[in-house]
Amino acid sequence: MKWNWQRVGDRIDIIDADLCRRGFLSPANWDAVLKQKVQRLYAGKLNWCLPQYATSFGLTLDTPPSRKNIVHDIRQSIPLPDGSIDVYQAEDVFEHVSYDDIPGIFNEIFRILKPGGLFRLSVPDYRSDLMRQRTLFDDAGAPLFDPDGGGQFVAGQIVGGGHLWFPDFGSVKALFERSRFSAGADVDFLHYTADNGSFVLKNIDYSKGFIRRTPDHDPRAAGRPLSIVVDAIKR
Repeated sequence: MKWNWQRVGDRIDIIDADLCRRGFLSPANWDAVLKQKVQRLYAGKLNWCLPQYATSFGLTLDTPPSRKNIVHDIRQSIPLPDGSIDVYQAEDVFEHVSYDDIPGIFNEIFRILKPGGLFRLSVPDYRSDLMRQRTLFDDAGAPLFDPDGGGQFVAGQIVGGGHLWFPDFGSVKALFERSRFSAGADVDFLHYTADNGSFVLKNIDYSKGFIRRTPDHDPRAAGRPLSIVVDAIKR
């Protein structure tokens, strides 16, 4: 019998959250984050199947508290001291957040990172032909809606949790330039597609944060970027 590990992981997460709700287990909290040997946060729900489950605490809106997930809106301030986190990873999350809200979120991430701390960002790369094939465009060629990104396109608006903007190298670079990372960090774009269709694929150290949608782990990529991957190290 072939196991569906994602389904197994989902079931384990449900049981974990239920035991926390009943008081048999202690849900994750900010003190637990600080007590880690290496302080790591992950923007999004941490599923039992993800490698980060063993090393990080997830920040999520759509799940009850569990041993590895803290209910927190990443658009809000984080109740942690300055310079207290080693790694903050966001994987396929920020495209669901309004573009103009993101520089403020970046500033908060910068605040809580230790000197030498890492912010690892990955978002879909809409210069990639693989992403463009699934996207709807207006008459001028601007992306309107990605049906595979969740949500719905209703009366010209994206609702229900879909992709609110469509990242490319230029738009992501501008976010870093509008934040404290511009002057206070070394920002390295590891994977991306350029405007002319060429692409950059630098080596990624996955021990610092696993990423699913890269050519190393996603066979759809066939050696091309699926995600824009950025490592920003605070000075």
